[in-house]
Amino acid sequence: MILISAVNHPPKGLTLAAFGLLCSSLVSAQVVPATPQQPIDPEAVPRPETFAIRTESSILVDGRLDEGAWADGIPITQFVQSKPNTGYPATEETLVRVLYDDNNLYVGAICYESEPDKVTVTSLERDFATLNSDIFGISLDTFLDRRNGFIFWINPRGAIRDAQAFDDSRTRNDAWDGIIDVRTTVADSGWVVEMAIPWTTLRFSVSESQQTWGVNFNRRIRRKNEDVYWSPLDQREYIHKMSRAGTLRGLQEVRPGRNFLIKPYVKALRGTGTSLAEEDRGNSYDGGLDLKYGITPRMTLDLTYRTDFSQVEVDQEQINLTRFSLFFPERRDFFLENSGTFTFGDVRGMSGDPRTGVSLRDFSLFHSRQIGLSGRSPVPMEIGGRLTGSAGRFELGLLNVQTGAFDDDPAENFSVVRVRRKVSGTSDVGFMFGNRQATGNGGGDYNRSFGADANLRPHSNLVINSYFALTRTNTGNDDEAGRLSIGWRDRLWDASALFRSFGDDFDPGIGYVRRVGIRQYYATVGAHPRPDVSFMMTVNPYVEIDYI
Repeated sequence: MILISAVNHPPKGLTLAAFGLLCSSLVSAQVVPATPQQPIDPEAVPRPETFAIRTESSILVDGRLDEGAWADGIPITQFVQSKPNTGYPATEETLVRVLYDDNNLYVGAICYESEPDKVTVTSLERDFATLNSDIFGISLDTFLDRRNGFIFWINPRGAIRDAQAFDDSRTRNDAWDGIIDVRTTVADSGWVVEMAIPWTTLRFSVSESQQTWGVNFNRRIRRKNEDVYWSPLDQREYIHKMSRAGTLRGLQEVRPGRNFLIKPYVKALRGTGTSLAEEDRGNSYDGGLDLKYGITPRMTLDLTYRTDFSQVEVDQEQINLTRFSLFFPERRDFFLENSGTFTFGDVRGMSGDPRTGVSLRDFSLFHSRQIGLSGRSPVPMEIGGRLTGSAGRFELGLLNVQTGAFDDDPAENFSVVRVRRKVSGTSDVGFMFGNRQATGNGGGDYNRSFGADANLRPHSNLVINSYFALTRTNTGNDDEAGRLSIGWRDRLWDASALFRSFGDDFDPGIGYVRRVGIRQYYATVGAHPRPDVSFMMTVNPYVEIDYI
């Protein structure tokens, strides 16, 4: 069996090992797990623990791990397969160490590779597709609530993908970008990751002199279709399943910084020439700023004045072959941090939850792209504020934005209030209110949304999701919507039943709904047997009924 237990400081006198010419000065204590007679059960073994070691030495992030400080780090080596052979040791060795100082958390990983010429990299862009590449990943639950986390994935050529995960893998914000410093190198024995994560990138409590975080490490060996984790996970789970993460101890006297950021901008334009229309000639100027301030480690205030979104990544192209409108995710920085707080609608678990047939792309009571955009054209955002975070067992989201007039549309004010309370484990109940109000000449027009929801997990395999929402407008086109679903998902079985109803005039002015005027009945039952066949990881026969 593989022993998963707390790791203490390594004794002196361990054998020294070098990682080729690349890491010739890295001293590592190799801990190789014994080959088990039977695989471990990832859901039954205790969660592992490790320690971060403070360093007073300077760390140069160059992908080489040649500073002497790395030899002091606790070696993390016992990685376990999630895929394809759940519970068995990884087929390639991975060695991870964690250091820290007053400014950064440092993670160094050596990904040994018996066939280094087959290391796979398909993209160098930010937020690359991780499924198609070799990767090393880390997730950090900085408040140890076993629900939320920061995730970073790195491929062998140094490309980064990062995200925030919420509610134990129920939702994930892939558009979030964290500031980190990463370098990688590839050698004959494998590839190396060296990363520095500034404390200012993360959010954590400053009231505790010694931090204890949730953590997991992940490696994907693409040529073998192999996923391995330090804290073992089942095939249906992923690194952002924070309730299944291990524990990182030893962080002492660290602070997240003031979490204060100002981003001003100035824009000038001069148009001349007879080929330009008269209204396009002359000089024009514009300016504005964004401000972010951490009121507490768990509560963040975002303010904006005359926001400029010219730096925002363009939407990915979609082709619509249906009669329904398309859903585009939010990418603007102002709306991204802690965006999971505002989630209300057809949630669908990402990590081992039952199949439901719907997602937030079908209904979201609040979708921030309704603000500052008309169709896909930008609408001037004059001023706005956003407060997100948590206090005790409550999560709070407040938003107010004033936009200017655009074409024939009047100026509008958008207000949102979202409150959720954690009731037990990963369960929560909540309330949302939204108001879209025309200002100025169109001051009589409004659209208001009200909603209550409950997302319950009375058993680790049983999930219940429900909501009731209504919309009210000045024209009297009022209507309601509701959902109740119940599902069961374990290692073998996947079954669920769902009922949804949307009235003909249900119109959330600050949200997105794909289809109204319907009643939907959905049911499915399926199995995920794992045959003992070398070329087959799992099969998934299922039946489903979707009646609208």
